[in-house]
Amino acid sequence: MAKASENRKLVYEILLELERSEQKADVLLHAVLDKYDYLEQRDKAFIKRLTEGCIERKLTLDYVIAQYAKTKNGRIKPAIRILLRMGIYQILYMEAVPDAAACNESVALAIDKGLAGLKGFVNGVLRTISREKEQIRWPEEEKTCLSVVYSMPEWIVERFLSAYGREKTEAMLLAYQAQRPLTLRVCAGQDASSLKTAWEQQGVTVSESPYRPGIYQLENVPGVEKLEGYAQGAFTVQDVSSMLAVYAAGIQTGDTVVDVCAAPGGKSTLAAELCGPEGRVYAFDLTDFKVEKIRENASRLQLTQLTAEAWDARAYKKELEGCADVVIADLPCSGLGVLGRKADIRYRVQPEDIASLQSLQREILSAAIHYLKPGGTLVYSTCTVTKEENEDNRAWLAEQFDLEPVAIRDRLPQALCTETADAGYQQLFCGIPAGQPLVDGFFISVFKRRGNGNI
Repeated sequence: MAKASENRKLVYEILLELERSEQKADVLLHAVLDKYDYLEQRDKAFIKRLTEGCIERKLTLDYVIAQYAKTKNGRIKPAIRILLRMGIYQILYMEAVPDAAACNESVALAIDKGLAGLKGFVNGVLRTISREKEQIRWPEEEKTCLSVVYSMPEWIVERFLSAYGREKTEAMLLAYQAQRPLTLRVCAGQDASSLKTAWEQQGVTVSESPYRPGIYQLENVPGVEKLEGYAQGAFTVQDVSSMLAVYAAGIQTGDTVVDVCAAPGGKSTLAAELCGPEGRVYAFDLTDFKVEKIRENASRLQLTQLTAEAWDARAYKKELEGCADVVIADLPCSGLGVLGRKADIRYRVQPEDIASLQSLQREILSAAIHYLKPGGTLVYSTCTVTKEENEDNRAWLAEQFDLEPVAIRDRLPQALCTETADAGYQQLFCGIPAGQPLVDGFFISVFKRRGNGNI
C-alpha cells in the first residue's frame, strides 16, 4: 500500500486539531499554509479546498456516513470520522480526484495514523458510497432536507425560512457554498491597470467588480503577500459589503472618524483614505493582538492619519467626546451573513447568542454615540441577517437618541438597493439578487445627530 499524500496528512491534522480545540478554522488553516509556504500553489489550493470543504459540508458528510456505516455515527471515533469525511468529500464534490484515489488515499492515511485495524471499514464504506453516490436518499421534510443538503444547522434554516421564505433561503444557502474569489480594493493614487497586468502575469485571474471602481476579484492567487504591490501598500483585501458600510458614511476630506470595533482594520483604513492626510481616524478594538493587526495594515498602507488603541467599546473615551464627524460601529454579531467565508461559524453560534449579542450591541452603541459632533454621522453595521441584531437595533437607536435617518441609496450600488435605502438602511444578502457577484450578508444603517440635540 502506498503512503498517504503529504497534502492529505496536513488536512487530516488540521481537521483533527479543530475537533480538539476552540481554534477558528480560517486562522488555523492560514497558519498551516504559512508554515508550508514552500509547497506548490496547486498543493496549497488542494489543502485549502479539502479542509474548507470538510468543515463546510460536515453535516452533509455525517449524514452520508450514518447511511453507509454499520457503526452508529456517534460511536465512530473522531479520527475515523475525519478520514471518512475527507474521503466522502473528495468522492462527492472534487471531480478532479478519481473515486479510486479518494478511497486508496483514505486507507493509506488510516494506516499512516495507526488505524490499520480499521482500514477495511474505511475502504468498505467509501467504495460503497462511490458506487451508490447517485442514489443517496435525502430527507423529505423541508427544514431537515435543507439542513442536510446545505450543511446548515436546522435552527438557522428555520430562522431563514421564517424570515425570508423558501426561495430566498435556498438562494442564500446555495451562495454560501459557492467558491468565492479574493476581493480587494486598489488604494487611491495607485495605477490599477498596471497592477491588474502584473497580477495576470503572475497567473492570477482578475476581474473588475461592477459595484465600485477600484474593486477587483482575483482567483488562483498564489498568496496575498506575493501579489505585486502588496508590500508597497498598493491594495488591501476587503469584502465589498465591508467597503460599502464605509462609503455609506459619506466621509469627506478632513473629517475625524472614530471606529469603535475596528480590527482587522479594513474599514478604518478606507476611512483614513477617504478623509485624507488632513483628517484623523481613531481605531479601537478590545485586545492588543487585534490592535496590532490594525497598526500593521495602517503602516503597510502608509496611513499616518490613523491611530489604533486597545479599548473596550462599551465605555467611551471622554477626551474624544463630541469630536467625530463620523462614528463607525461595525459591531460583534452572530456572523450569519459571512457563512460563505467562515463556514465554522454555523457550528459555534447558538440561538441564545442572538439575544445576548443584541444586548451587547446596544451597550456599545450607547457609548459610541458620545463621540458624535452635532450633525455628525453614525454608521451602525453588522455582518449578519437577523432582525434582532439589525432592524430591531436600528429602531431602538432611533427611539433612544436624537438621531435622524440618512438616505443612502446614492452611496450604494443600485443593483444592491431596495426601498429601505431611502429610509436609511440596507440589508445585503449573499446570493441576492441573482446574477450579481456575491457579497457578504451585511446590514448597513446610517444616522445623523440632530443639531445640538442631547445624546
